[in-house]
Amino acid sequence: MKNLEKKSVIFIRISALILAVYAIAFLFIPELLGDLVGFTHYSPNTLVEVTAFYGGLELGIAIFLMWSAADKSRVQYALMMLFFVFLSAGLARLLGIIRFGFEDPSQPIVTALEIVWSIIAIWMARSKTD
Repeated sequence: MKNLEKKSVIFIRISALILAVYAIAFLFIPELLGDLVGFTHYSPNTLVEVTAFYGGLELGIAIFLMWSAADKSRVQYALMMLFFVFLSAGLARLLGIIRFGFEDPSQPIVTALEIVWSIIAIWMARSKTD
């Protein structure tokens, strides 16, 4: 069980690092999202929205994850948050693919990664309580 606890903390920290990298990029270069996903409307409202959600929200989640990883009593909460957030994102992305289609394999690949990430998180969370 100790080994799984260590792996859970590493998983949470890796998640935090990934989110923090994206957050910092979108905080300072919100146009990057358009380059990555192919939208070209750069109104001030669009840039503010990208800065807030892809920058600020992801940074807040990353900080929460790092805070959670620092104390074993909070690891379970971080794993459950990762499960709910990544499952919701993956299913919402899948819905978007079904509704609108996709232009290249990046969307199905990211969908699969988000859903797999959530499954790993719930597996770790459930294994800790068994």
